[in-house]
Amino acid sequence: MICRAVFVLCLAVAVLAQYQVTDDQRQKIKDAIATQCKKNGAEDKAEQVETAGKNFIDCMKGLFNVETIKQEIEEAKPNGALDEVFGKYCAKSPQLKSCIHNAIEAVSPCLDATVRAEVGSITNATDHLIDFVCYKDGDRIALFIAENGPECFQEKTDAIRTCGEKLRESLPTVEAAKSLTLTEQCGKFDELTTCVVKALEECSTPTPGNMAESLFRFVREGSPCRKKA
Repeated sequence: MICRAVFVLCLAVAVLAQYQVTDDQRQKIKDAIATQCKKNGAEDKAEQVETAGKNFIDCMKGLFNVETIKQEIEEAKPNGALDEVFGKYCAKSPQLKSCIHNAIEAVSPCLDATVRAEVGSITNATDHLIDFVCYKDGDRIALFIAENGPECFQEKTDAIRTCGEKLRESLPTVEAAKSLTLTEQCGKFDELTTCVVKALEECSTPTPGNMAESLFRFVREGSPCRKKA
């Protein structure tokens, strides 16, 4: 459900040429947005979706500067002050949630009816994910970086990609994915979790694997899979 909602927003964001798209590609993206909106009886909302993409980027830029954050992290590492860096940015989580809520609300008219019915769940899920990352003012993410988490993920990129490829191979078509029962969907999620965590456990410290496992568990608890435990 979340992926479908984000898809429309991503199209809108791409219209801004943030990813170096050509004029021709940009027009194709605009056409895709128009098609998606028309399919769901909201042809007049296409421009609103494009605007939502622009507003979302402006909102994010107003909160975070990636290069500045990278510099602050590198400067904080030797001093053991990563918690201060992430505490500062996690204090912006209410504004971040508003950015996301506004974007999802703006694109919702162009979503399938079944997805629109889940918009509340989608926004709650994003809120909970942000809360997970910013637990105790970002202690988790600070620990993750201090324990070489990013390096671990980079080292295990191929293994993690293989986990995703195995999942995709087991569901070769959209129809195959849609045909899964809830129990089967949860089983696939658990298989992916086990595969990724196992790969990260091979790193020099256990923290990345432990944190990934905690994140997967957190996501599971916030989904219908919670009842399938």
